[in-house]
Amino acid sequence: MQTETLDAPKAPQSGSQTPGAEEPSLRDHAMWLAALLALAFALRLAWVIFSDWQPGTSDDAFRYDFTARALLDGSGYVHVNGAPTAFWPPGYTLLLAATYGVSGGSVLAAQLLNVVLGTATVGITYLIGRRTVGPRAGLLGAAIVACFPSLIFFTAVTLSETAFTFFALLAIYLIVVEAQREGSRHLRLLLGAGLILGFATLVRGQALLLPLVIVPFWLASGLRWPAIVPKLVVLALGIGLIVTPWTIRNAIELDSPVLISTNAGVNFWMGHNPNAGGALDLAAGNELVFRHPELTTVEREVRINIEGFRDGLAYAAGHPARELVLPFRKLFWLYYNDEEGLKWNEGHGAQPFLSGAARQALTALSNVYYFAVAGFLLLGAPLWLSLRRPGRLLLVSLLAYWTLVHLVFFGDPRFHAPIMPIVALLAATPWQMLRSGLWPWSWWTYAGSR
Repeated sequence: MQTETLDAPKAPQSGSQTPGAEEPSLRDHAMWLAALLALAFALRLAWVIFSDWQPGTSDDAFRYDFTARALLDGSGYVHVNGAPTAFWPPGYTLLLAATYGVSGGSVLAAQLLNVVLGTATVGITYLIGRRTVGPRAGLLGAAIVACFPSLIFFTAVTLSETAFTFFALLAIYLIVVEAQREGSRHLRLLLGAGLILGFATLVRGQALLLPLVIVPFWLASGLRWPAIVPKLVVLALGIGLIVTPWTIRNAIELDSPVLISTNAGVNFWMGHNPNAGGALDLAAGNELVFRHPELTTVEREVRINIEGFRDGLAYAAGHPARELVLPFRKLFWLYYNDEEGLKWNEGHGAQPFLSGAARQALTALSNVYYFAVAGFLLLGAPLWLSLRRPGRLLLVSLLAYWTLVHLVFFGDPRFHAPIMPIVALLAATPWQMLRSGLWPWSWWTYAGSR
């Protein structure tokens, strides 16, 4: 059976298989993949049952739950005081509202949706992997995601991480599949990817510029700009069809054409202010949020979004030396541990349900697993220095983009969760090389020859 791994110049080649190795077909891996999906589902369902999590009263998980229920009861997308809002991106709220509408408002139904999406993410990771770094590394990457502790922990809470990861990866997969096809008739795959990316953008605004990250992948695949521009246009059209109605809604309800959400300015100010240290800065955020008590909630929300960007840019321009240091601090805070998934299950201390010993053990498990995967990622650095392979380049570009977009704002370990499937695929490649008998000191030569 012909391999599904992309072949240049039409599309990317695998970057993980040893020379001469025969690549397994999808049928060859069907049993293994089914077992991984069953394991992923069981682990996530078991955690949901064990944690017995319920929304709190003040954090982001509560906000998503509250706005979803407000939509269902006809109040619209509103703040807790009943005023129209766009402070939080609406995508996950819409997904929750649909789930609550079908289930009668059951939080368990929302958690089961996360279980399904988290399990599906394992499958999507494999499919992306077999077309970018090869079937064996793809299967190993999927196994890493299936057992990833923090991704399992996030399943139990009404946060956007699980849903966003699935939709963003699904869009990437369609883009990779389209790269194999010839002819404009396959642009419908890109339109579908654009629509999915549009929804992912409404879940997390960081997805908005993802199409630009695909450009190096297309160029490395042998495409030229006359062929790439129509692809970008189709992706942008798909995203626009989803995002534009929300922007129109904001123009009507907030009297301002807010593209996605009004918290972007607040987040930017938290990353660029006199006391910024690179991490979440609630003091600076609260100072901005409550800066104009004389305004209505709607007026204040729009004003602080504008002022956050204005004042943050002014501070950055006036302190160039400090702005050179802040990205390194943000990078540290973005990746320094992997404890947030577990902490959100306990409401950061507001809803404790674990004993001290259990909490310590699960925290250690999450961190050890995370750093082991990160270690294999770094071990494989020689493989990523040769970026002539389009599939390899795509994964590296996605990781670089996700990192850089957060350096613009601030770093928080919760934010790295959606990129972990890509990290898993990058980490799986050196592991597969070791299993194939190629040791790290030979990877420099191997990378240069590939």
